[in-house]
Amino acid sequence: MQNNSDRIYYMDNLRALAMLLGIFFHASIAYNPMMANLWLSADTQHSELLQQIAWFTHLFRMPVFFLIAGFFAMMLLEKRGIKGFLVHRFKRIGLPFIIFYPVLMISVIMLVGWAMSAIEPMTPMLSFFKMMSEMPNAEQPPMSTMHLWFLFNLMLFCLVIGLMVRMNWHRASLFSWLLKPVSLILILPLIMVPALATQWAPHPAAERFYPELWSFGFYGVFFFIGLLIFQKQSILEELKPYALPLLIVSIGQYFILYQYMPKTIVLEDLALMMAGPELTIEHLLVAVLEAYIAVFMTIVCLVYGARFLNSRNKVLRYIADGSYWVYIIHLPIIFLIQFHLIEVELGAWTEFWIVSILTLIIGFLSYALLIRWTPVGTLLNGKRVPFLK
Repeated sequence: MQNNSDRIYYMDNLRALAMLLGIFFHASIAYNPMMANLWLSADTQHSELLQQIAWFTHLFRMPVFFLIAGFFAMMLLEKRGIKGFLVHRFKRIGLPFIIFYPVLMISVIMLVGWAMSAIEPMTPMLSFFKMMSEMPNAEQPPMSTMHLWFLFNLMLFCLVIGLMVRMNWHRASLFSWLLKPVSLILILPLIMVPALATQWAPHPAAERFYPELWSFGFYGVFFFIGLLIFQKQSILEELKPYALPLLIVSIGQYFILYQYMPKTIVLEDLALMMAGPELTIEHLLVAVLEAYIAVFMTIVCLVYGARFLNSRNKVLRYIADGSYWVYIIHLPIIFLIQFHLIEVELGAWTEFWIVSILTLIIGFLSYALLIRWTPVGTLLNGKRVPFLK
């Protein structure tokens, strides 16, 4: 985070909302028919509309986050230089990953162990884990960075950008051809199509404990565009007239894309998905649609974020500061609440809102009472600066 006097408020607030949107996304997956066989806390109650909304946000939520991360990365590079930038990023990104990942992994393992003995009937994925636990020689699934994958990838992007700055390959003047509204709208998505074409739709999280090249070709490109936009912030003003048309076109594109998304995914499909998709015309069309929706909606979010979120007040600052902590801890909380709701039939939408709101309340209360004014709060957000009107 940056000092209060340095904040670019709409970017700060938009970044926080992008992270918090992830809580609603993860809370919704239990009620998605597509993920009924794969999500640990999958419910028998489903909502097609909830699924449609959730996966639409999935296409642009993290692209928005990574673009803003690149924007602030350039700010830090100009202020601190390469060494200071990398040290700062390790403190804010690397250390939280190192500290919280094992805690979260142990929490999820304990929750799964409890759920396998307490929930009846078990979800398909819990049943699968129980079967695997009774087969000591069974092949173990690859290690995952879970929902902290964004920290792992962000640290990798920062290292690459540090090298690019060292070699002076980061200047906006080198990419003046791209920093134009027409180029960002028409050409930028095409740059990302090869990366997305290597993944099934909807594209997964890049959660392996090694650099995944497709992540660099997709999320990494957004990160780099954010770095360029910081150097030419006037481009955001130039993009304003395009926001509403891009929103309308994105919704139309998603209507087409959704027809190609799987209706449901079974466990047997996972081995096929690990092998990667075949490059057919249909799959290429899906990758193109994903790329254009991601870019178009990111532009929409930036334009409307600048219009409606460029405010400085205590509530928005608290949300911006607390969102990092809330996102880090939210997944075990969601699982715990949803495990207790599996045998309750309140309706998919009702349970979704119960899970989402309770998770936010627990997250922000724990931030206020246990984190904000402690060394952990300093680790996540830097030294506290009093709010001055």
